[in-house]
Amino acid sequence: MKLEKASCEIIKDMLPLYYDNVCSDDSKRMIEEHLSECNNCKVDFEKIQDEIHSPEKSIMENKTDSNVIKNIATSWKRWRLKSFIKGGIISALLITIIILGYVGLFKWEIESVSTDIVEIRDISQMEDGKIVYYAGINDGYSLNTIKYNMDSEGNFYMTPLRPLIKKEAQPPYGGEKGYDFIDIKVQEEFRGKEIKRIYYGTPKDKILIWEKGMELPKTSEEVEKNFGFE
Repeated sequence: MKLEKASCEIIKDMLPLYYDNVCSDDSKRMIEEHLSECNNCKVDFEKIQDEIHSPEKSIMENKTDSNVIKNIATSWKRWRLKSFIKGGIISALLITIIILGYVGLFKWEIESVSTDIVEIRDISQMEDGKIVYYAGINDGYSLNTIKYNMDSEGNFYMTPLRPLIKKEAQPPYGGEKGYDFIDIKVQEEFRGKEIKRIYYGTPKDKILIWEKGMELPKTSEEVEKNFGFE
């Protein structure tokens, strides 16, 4: 069956239906034959295609732009989270360093006192064997810690220790000025070794207080009262 030729007005009215593929097969053939021969209608059909494609393209572009913005926002949030975590870790490390630095400088007693500024006098012995002595540190700084140590040869060391940053001594004085004693029997039982010598200081910088066989004067009643022994 041969289709009659339609006018351009009819074809133009049918172009949207043709584009949407909702016209009959006969109408399709008629439109296609017309478009193959009529440039004006062909141009109109191309305009229809462009008008329909443009919004779709805009939608896709907008979706792409939206995705880009979302990706940027997500990356920004991740960067902020990482920066926050990193900042928290750095802050924690700085606080730890400050605390350790403070403890190391002001609290950690690791520096021994030189015997050049130490005075040991009034060494005596109680009836029960305790050795009493007066120790005075004459540089004006306080002392709170004395470390006890003993080597394999029976040398017993009483080592005065201070932090790196010292505090001025204030009365009533502590370990920097005053009488103290060492109970030889208790220390020997605790360490399982015989004490042969007692030193104030370190193995390389020391003052001899007592050694086995040394005769010491008897402790005065006043000193014994100060220790609570009567």
